[in-house]
Amino acid sequence: MIYPVILLIHSALRWLVLGSLVAVLASTYSGLLRLRPYSPVDQLLRVVATSIAHTQLLIGIYLYTISPLIRYYWPNRATSGDSPELSFFALIHSSMMLTAVILMTVGSSKAKRQTDAKQQFTTTAVYFTIGLLLILLAIPWPFSPLAARPWFRTF
Repeated sequence: MIYPVILLIHSALRWLVLGSLVAVLASTYSGLLRLRPYSPVDQLLRVVATSIAHTQLLIGIYLYTISPLIRYYWPNRATSGDSPELSFFALIHSSMMLTAVILMTVGSSKAKRQTDAKQQFTTTAVYFTIGLLLILLAIPWPFSPLAARPWFRTF
């Protein structure tokens, strides 16, 4: 079955998403504090982070369509509303992640069009910080009361 493989890929890719966001934000806040020009490296980091997030979102959407949890939730939502795990994956996780990626995409697009370095850094900082916070809230961490998952998934 393909579901466990896609789930493993989706779980592993989260670390690339988080790492790329941390790299973008470190570069962005460094640029703001040092008042330096917006460099091609800053642009590359922003584009790479957005691309990784888009890839993760596409894998997540596919995972959503084949997930046994989601397939159970929708026909039984009246009775499965008592399960925080089912509601988390069917509604909270998916909507927050979609919102985060949309915000990052909008922020990246706006930053690309600006000509002033401070505006580029500020725009990137605002949109990507909010995106990162949403992602951190929507990940099913091992300590989550809604849907705990391991730090690293295996088969």
